[in-house]
Amino acid sequence: MIAPARRAATEVLVAIDAGRWDLPAALAQVHGSLADPRDRALLTDLATGVQRWRLALDFVIHALTRRQPTDLDPDVRATLRLGLYQLQHATRIPASAVVNDAVEIVKRGPTRSAAGMVNAVLRRVVRDGFPPMPEAPRVPVDDPRWRAQAVAWLAVSHSHPAWLVERWLDRFGVEAVEAWVRYDNTPAEVTLWPLPGGPDATPLPVEGTPTPYVPGGVVLASGRDALALLKDGAAYAQDEASAAVGVVAGVVARGRVLDACAAPGGKTLAMRPYLPPGAIPIANDVRARRVALLAATLARAGGRRPPVLRSDARHLPFAGTIDTLLVDAPCSGLGTLRREPDVRWRRTLADLPGLVELQRSLVEDGLRALAPGGRLIYATCSSEPEENEDLVADVLRTHPTLRRVDLRQAALPSSMAPLLTEDGALRSWPHVHGLDAFFAAVLETPAQACGIMR
Repeated sequence: MIAPARRAATEVLVAIDAGRWDLPAALAQVHGSLADPRDRALLTDLATGVQRWRLALDFVIHALTRRQPTDLDPDVRATLRLGLYQLQHATRIPASAVVNDAVEIVKRGPTRSAAGMVNAVLRRVVRDGFPPMPEAPRVPVDDPRWRAQAVAWLAVSHSHPAWLVERWLDRFGVEAVEAWVRYDNTPAEVTLWPLPGGPDATPLPVEGTPTPYVPGGVVLASGRDALALLKDGAAYAQDEASAAVGVVAGVVARGRVLDACAAPGGKTLAMRPYLPPGAIPIANDVRARRVALLAATLARAGGRRPPVLRSDARHLPFAGTIDTLLVDAPCSGLGTLRREPDVRWRRTLADLPGLVELQRSLVEDGLRALAPGGRLIYATCSSEPEENEDLVADVLRTHPTLRRVDLRQAALPSSMAPLLTEDGALRSWPHVHGLDAFFAAVLETPAQACGIMR
């Protein structure tokens, strides 16, 4: 009998490859078919692990079959990736069970004739071990071969897109990129915050590591330790870098405070304890399902619940009336590859211009919504400058009356100082802070409405 989690993991991987779902959606679709929570946990570990190590697994497939993985039928490709991942990384699973289940999955699929090949590849690995992967450059850095060797080592051996590795190499250097890709390939912890969150909340009754930068959170090595607190409504889960953006928004806020792209609601919760007296928070999103999720998240917190709106952040139903606007913009997500490993394969360099165009439209409409003297907090979970520093610089060039708020002068918790840049923005880095790559900058309109087209 095929183990239910391995059968389900194959279905998830085929669906992701076909572009039908991303990893979270695929897992959500298939989890319901598994009655045992241990099977659901194993499914998540297997599917996430294969996505994390996909390029390295494909290198092995090519080395052992002399065929490009893209030339294999989807079920065969998914089964080989899953089998190789288990043999290398899920070593508590008996090798015989991995091989036997893989062969049976292919036999029952649309490409039965490939069962022999799958059996031969996996048994060869069991017998002889894995083929060698690309290694760190062995030539001096000034050798013309150095760059190609460095990219192959960082991209293939650490399973990251070569185009992204090359960009990071140019900006940060090889040591930083090595630390970054190793961070991305480490299973993410769970960070919990007490509802409604913030420094004055009751500490969570759980053993863990205190969050180093944003006060009040607890980092847990295992999601299983978090389940009871999440189910009881005592806590919510949010990455610390994401929570830092919410804190920034709360500290610089005043008046009517609109979180324009608020779902699932973590940043709205994170800003709440830092809002000044009299501030009026409002949460907004555009899709009905996300609005429902947002409302459910905010309903779990005590106290007065912020109003929840449904509108397109590119066409906000406000004109010159919002005092503070948080634009947590849709972005490439390239700063969150540790938590969302499939993003590294779904994004390409060609995606960036379209995303920047969308982000710029959100900022422009946000500026129209602001009252005189209003503040706009622009944030992403991207590592790439086009979506962050470059975009903000271009907005400031286009709108010379805007002022940049220096977060180093803001009343942020002192523990957040290492996250602030020389330009007064918030910027977290995996290789520097051990956090996902998030960005936030604050722009302020003039006290009079000149210079902003309404």
